[in-house]
Amino acid sequence: MSPRIDRRAPSKLGSNLQKDAEPTQARTPTATTSSVKYQTQRNADAFQGAAPRGRAQVAFGNTVAALNTNAVTAQALTPEQEASAEQAQVDATNRQDPSYLTNWLKAHPDPAQQAAFMDRFFQRYGPVAGQLLDKASEEELPVLSAALDAAYRSGAVTLDELTAAVGSDGAGSSPGETHETLAKIIAGTGNPELITAYAQRELEIMTASNSADPARAVAIATALAGLPPDKLQEFLKNNPDALGHVLKNINDPIIGGGTEALGKLLDAASAIQPATPESIKLFMDSIGHLGDNPESRAAAARFFTQHADAILAAASDASGSIGSAGAGKLSEFFTRTLFTEPSFEGQEAFHSFITSKLGDMQAQLEAEAHANPPSQDAQRLARSMGSLVGAIEGGFLLSVEELNKRNEAVEGMAGLIFKLKDLLPTSSIPGLGQLQNLTIDQIQNWVTEALKKNPDDPQDAIPFHQLFGESISNPALRSVYDSARLTSLENRELGLNN
Repeated sequence: MSPRIDRRAPSKLGSNLQKDAEPTQARTPTATTSSVKYQTQRNADAFQGAAPRGRAQVAFGNTVAALNTNAVTAQALTPEQEASAEQAQVDATNRQDPSYLTNWLKAHPDPAQQAAFMDRFFQRYGPVAGQLLDKASEEELPVLSAALDAAYRSGAVTLDELTAAVGSDGAGSSPGETHETLAKIIAGTGNPELITAYAQRELEIMTASNSADPARAVAIATALAGLPPDKLQEFLKNNPDALGHVLKNINDPIIGGGTEALGKLLDAASAIQPATPESIKLFMDSIGHLGDNPESRAAAARFFTQHADAILAAASDASGSIGSAGAGKLSEFFTRTLFTEPSFEGQEAFHSFITSKLGDMQAQLEAEAHANPPSQDAQRLARSMGSLVGAIEGGFLLSVEELNKRNEAVEGMAGLIFKLKDLLPTSSIPGLGQLQNLTIDQIQNWVTEALKKNPDDPQDAIPFHQLFGESISNPALRSVYDSARLTSLENRELGLNN
């Protein structure tokens, strides 16, 4: 859980409640149109049952394997159960310790009893319920998620009660107060209606206050990462401006920068198959907020690996050339994923994917090695390849020039080049011919030293683009490739300045 920013002592609201309250009767499930439609879908097709729940549970450290679709009817608690429930809830609020809640739930595993317990809790404690749940430990999350889901499916806890438990500024919550654990509990339910209602309420509060609240942004991203792919796509489509508000706040150095929320959201979006304009927009918009966060950068690399063709198509015009906005963002993406430390899990595999992707594109162009003129499809592919190489070199330049990361950028580019070592012995790269008889390690050392001496002029120091350009046999396609590469480098500067 992210650290609290406010330092106010928690209030002991539980001590003000009556100790002799009558036993709470569970409410009859509400039959709203949305809830009826939702439960009908779940019973009909399991609402992508096991897969979404499994993904949410893995992402948030929970252990429940599949989304529970069994009907739940909350039952009235016995006088003894009512008394123990009241004591647990009073102790939990007085001591600001949700373990009293989870201990009761563990002792009463019947979903119907758990639904009645949560019904009582949300009715009596309102916004305090959300604040207290946000203090739960990681080990307690699965129990609380399961109980909340059972309570909602029974109708015992409504969406209105859930959203009322989201603390707003001036009503039990301060700007910067973390809601991340509450978001994890809701995401862990795997319940699309609960997740969506929660995320929309947090968004409403954040946008209404018109102030930076990175902790709330982290909570929104955390919750949305628990949505099944189709429901995340639906949310992105129905809320086109929402993620812009989230992303601009999520990488705050105090709260957002060190969280895994953006990475989890990108992983959830990458599960949308095939990629959609909305999921690609989320990826492109997230690039400026990756920072040095290893989890965010790793997830962005995974997204690109899964959807490279769709991303390049979305960033390109009809001719296959990447425009200025796309070139600028992709250059920054490659800066973060290829040339920025610290390293992240899967970075070597991502390096290999990039070089393999470029090698595959080059191999496809060789199918028209002797075509005169080459086909329009081949010319589009040559422009796409040139644009991609230009964006990679632009990422190197950004790392060296603007982020002042010369050494790690040099090492990253040299490492990327020599993922292509199998191409070097047969390449006739200008200025490299006299080195053909040297070992790969010797050539790598030479390139690294050249880059360190002359990092601002990569066209002379880096045989990267020449390696591919010289390997394109068709001179017309080679010319198209090189023109697109130079245009991408120029567009990269325009894109970064916009």
